[in-house]
Amino acid sequence: MLAIALFAAIALVAAHLGGAGTVTLVGYPVIVDGDTLKTAGTRIRLEGIDAPELGQKCGMDGVVYACGQRAREALGRLADGGPVSCHGRQRDKYGRLLAVCSVPGGQINARLVELGWAVAYGGYEMEEGRARRAKAGLWAGTFDRPHDWRAINGGVGEMPAGLFRAMANWFRLLVHEWAVKEA
Repeated sequence: MLAIALFAAIALVAAHLGGAGTVTLVGYPVIVDGDTLKTAGTRIRLEGIDAPELGQKCGMDGVVYACGQRAREALGRLADGGPVSCHGRQRDKYGRLLAVCSVPGGQINARLVELGWAVAYGGYEMEEGRARRAKAGLWAGTFDRPHDWRAINGGVGEMPAGLFRAMANWFRLLVHEWAVKEA
């Protein structure tokens, strides 16, 4: 029995390393937000990166701007390079395929971070360093990392629990916008 269990575990590891279960999708995408697109009827979350949420605001030169919208627009420009090819193996808690996507001009995930419209989130640290040094995109001003922003404001499909927490999140957002304007 132990030998069978060991053999099964080795087979699972070999299948995982060998690319079993990899999904490849090719098509012209609909851009959902700065790190999510939909193609071939499947929602895809760009793996290894995190872009501002659509409602997220950032600051630059004392002005508050819709950085979530700008990230979405940047992804749209990158995806315009031709049919998008996405390769992934896992799904996130929302059922989106976690994937690395490319167009004929190169890899979208890495380029979005390098342009400064997404941050590294388990990958692409070198690209983030280049964007930070160049003060590209988000790095040209002030912003909350998307993960931190979602923790305060709620994220995709998440709403703050309770009236008190919703009010506290609203107050934090006001203070943040005031601080960005004052900076």
